[in-house]
Amino acid sequence: MIFGIGIDVLEAARIKKVFDKYGDHFVERLLMPAERAQMAKTKRKERFLAMRFAAKEAIVKAMGTGFAHGVWIRDVGVVQNAWGRPEVVYSPRGDKVRRQLGVGDGHVTLTDEAGLIVAVAVFETAPKPKPKAKLKAKAKPKVAPDRKRKGRR
Repeated sequence: MIFGIGIDVLEAARIKKVFDKYGDHFVERLLMPAERAQMAKTKRKERFLAMRFAAKEAIVKAMGTGFAHGVWIRDVGVVQNAWGRPEVVYSPRGDKVRRQLGVGDGHVTLTDEAGLIVAVAVFETAPKPKPKAKLKAKAKPKVAPDRKRKGRR
């Protein structure tokens, strides 16, 4: 079942302007360590930042929290797997909030065209934990009181 859907549209020029003004300070405030590691490998840093910013916005909209209610901008993020597919990641605090809300798996897609960045996030509802089965105590074999067990005196 779908927990929530979030979308964000962003002008890449906005992020370029902020990055030009604040540089690494902006990067440190925005990105999680895994995202910074991936950014270091890219040539188009402004595009990378704009896509991550839009993704974070879409993610918190799908969670229903925005950047409030215990979720900060570095509590959610997007990293690419070995195939280049974007995957949602969380800080420990972000993961805790996600679990408390009942948010399950998250999916995100990113695209850019003509200076616009679009990010869409879809979250599943976390599966309800199955109740643990109660262990039954082994019943002792019943022995008639007038019978003696073999091997006992």
